[in-house]
Amino acid sequence: MNHKYLNIPDNFLYEHNGHHTAKEIELQPELWKHVHDQIFTEKNQIQAFLSPLLGLDDLNIVLTGAGSSAFIGFTVKNHVAKQFRKNTRAIPTTTLVTHFQSEIDTDKPVLFISFARSGNSPESIAVVDLAENYCKESYHIAITCNANGDLANRMGKMENGFSIELPPETEDKGLAMTGSYTSMMLIAFLLPSVVKNQTNTDWVEEVSAAASSVLSNHSGFLKELAEVPFDRIIFLGSGPLLGIAEESHLKVQELCDGIVIGKFDSFLGFRHGPKAIVNKDTILVSLFSSDDYVFQYEKDLTEQIILGREVMKVVGVFPDEQKSQSLKTDHNIVLGYKKYNYEGLEYLPYVIPAQLIGFYKSLNLGLQPDNPSQNGTISRVVKGVTIYPA
Repeated sequence: MNHKYLNIPDNFLYEHNGHHTAKEIELQPELWKHVHDQIFTEKNQIQAFLSPLLGLDDLNIVLTGAGSSAFIGFTVKNHVAKQFRKNTRAIPTTTLVTHFQSEIDTDKPVLFISFARSGNSPESIAVVDLAENYCKESYHIAITCNANGDLANRMGKMENGFSIELPPETEDKGLAMTGSYTSMMLIAFLLPSVVKNQTNTDWVEEVSAAASSVLSNHSGFLKELAEVPFDRIIFLGSGPLLGIAEESHLKVQELCDGIVIGKFDSFLGFRHGPKAIVNKDTILVSLFSSDDYVFQYEKDLTEQIILGREVMKVVGVFPDEQKSQSLKTDHNIVLGYKKYNYEGLEYLPYVIPAQLIGFYKSLNLGLQPDNPSQNGTISRVVKGVTIYPA
């Protein structure tokens, strides 16, 4: 029996400890539909908690999490700020634990929206404690994949806390966050629609179809790419896609146990020093924007690298067919969007190529994708963090 998209026998994946990660990558298009439906069944409770807070004129919103969970905030912050019309920042828990009072205006009401797969990372609870200690007025929403985690349990004991618990299947069993990352990001993009009582069924269907297209039409090429002997991979993105680029570089690096080094940057920022990492053993993945003005800059940089033959391979992820026809990379991945008013949901499929490259490269290197860390350097829930009294 083979998986639906990855075309690898189940017995091989079980033998090489990759079954969970393969399944979690493949299930995302269907998972997103399930997550969308669930969030709207809970809309009354969400509205009851969130709507009064949005009526506070001086409310600040902080999107937080650690690792991949933090990168969600980098992608969704502009959307949240625009839709809620509130000052919104993305600050990792790993920054807040050490520099809370430097980063937060504690005299104004603050809503902390925390993203957490397990909710058991020490920093997640530490940030709640710091907010309660230092902020004159604080509120908390936990978006988590684990209803029994420490963060969800803490929210249940607080009048100023609320927990949005995703379906159990979003809590990846593999080390690398895949479905959990995209599902929590989906919830963040949907929150304004939930408050406004606007369902997004058609949008989620279209974005899920784009993700399915990546899985079905490009898995073969990405498997072949993983067999090429590269040891560096760079992901470039602009605006919200910079957050996706950051998650993408980490995904390959995690799944390859650091044997392949990942880097990320914006297209314009890449020229200013970081481009020094480029060599003939490098793969470049360009995540192209739907914005015509932004695309001009992204195309210029990618074209320069292609013409200069500076890297081993260039892969382009394009939002539509028209943009893909304007630039010939070694492989064009086209999401096939007909419009761009998806309230940010269109960004979800952009991370799937990195998930696939990391998964296939992990197997190619003789690693176990579900647990690729050979010496236990990294784990599903971070270990060894001591939280000191502030």
